Amino acid sequence: MGSIIDNTNTKMGKAKPWVFWTAPILGILTFMLFNVPDAFGYTAKIIYIFIVYFLISVVFYTANNVAYSSLISFMSKDEKDRVSLGSIRFIFSNISVLCITTFTTFLVTSFGENQQGWTYTALIYAFLCAVPLLITGYFVKERNVAQKQHTKDHKTSNRVPFTLILKVLVTEKYFIITIILYLLWYLRQTDNGMRIYYATYIFDNANVMAILSVSTLLPTILGLLIAPKFAEKVGIKQSILIGLIISIISYVIMGIFSENLTMLVIGLVINGIGLVPFTAALSGIVADVGDIIYWKTGVPVQGSIFSLASAGMKIGSGLQSAIVGWSLSLGGYVAGASVQTEGTIFAIKSMQIYFPLFSVVLICLFTLFLNYEKFIKQIKNQIRSNRVGEMRTKEIYK
Repeated sequence: MGSIIDNTNTKMGKAKPWVFWTAPILGILTFMLFNVPDAFGYTAKIIYIFIVYFLISVVFYTANNVAYSSLISFMSKDEKDRVSLGSIRFIFSNISVLCITTFTTFLVTSFGENQQGWTYTALIYAFLCAVPLLITGYFVKERNVAQKQHTKDHKTSNRVPFTLILKVLVTEKYFIITIILYLLWYLRQTDNGMRIYYATYIFDNANVMAILSVSTLLPTILGLLIAPKFAEKVGIKQSILIGLIISIISYVIMGIFSENLTMLVIGLVINGIGLVPFTAALSGIVADVGDIIYWKTGVPVQGSIFSLASAGMKIGSGLQSAIVGWSLSLGGYVAGASVQTEGTIFAIKSMQIYFPLFSVVLICLFTLFLNYEKFIKQIKNQIRSNRVGEMRTKEIYK
């Protein structure tokens, strides 16, 4: 999909048309997913759900999300703008998660429960999915579109071959570091899948899950409001490292007071604040690395770099879900049991506290290798002067 975006040339732009035209289709498919025809038999219903979910997740959401993510790169070259865009994106992403987890059941019940409730709720969510994306796709401006400058075998072709795009990406060390950071970032989130177990079996109250979720999300949302200014003042890398160190301290607090709800909430609040700089900067880092690759090679990769970073996200998310399941299985978890074994309790604590702590430590170590800030401004100045590929000043970054 990234390669398709990089090879798209329309009056609307490269990424914008994909955000715009896939938006109504995503809205329709979202509605369809929660409205399986009653007339269908059991097998037909399974096939219907598979097809609709496949079209959403594999085809149209991929096209929309990769294009939407890459807009950060197409809209601006400025690092501060990119951090701000990343902050705004994740502020509303977290608000959306909070609203959906809070109000979905209420909406379904209010509209009459059963299928009628889900039909009207799905209609609202489909509208809220499609309309803002249509507005984004129509009104944003692509001000920073890289033009193909590579030469040699592909000089006469308007299309940038996928194999060439892949080659210039995987041979750039900062791209490899970014992929690893994406992978670790989503591996770290085992606590998301473990909160309900932690609330149920550590505090004997499933309703505590809401407290644990809000304790993480609310500080993150508030922290993202000031993240761009903080990154501007101390630098992107430095702000990330400071935040990660705060996060590590919070996990130590949670590890020591793992069965004390008050101290755990305090730890989660501190952790939510500590993770803010990395959350805000991650998309901007991807865009900056795309600029470095374009400057070095003359190959425009603004869409492709976000698609492969997204692949790191999907792999990390998939492994994260699997690790949660494996840990519970190894711990001896028994579904429905009112009391779990010590092995299960340790597995729950590990996925809520210890494994995320280990992941954050690794993120911190790999962040130390992100040293491009010292020369990124020179690179962007050369891009503005169209000095890319063989025409660049190679001494800036060899």
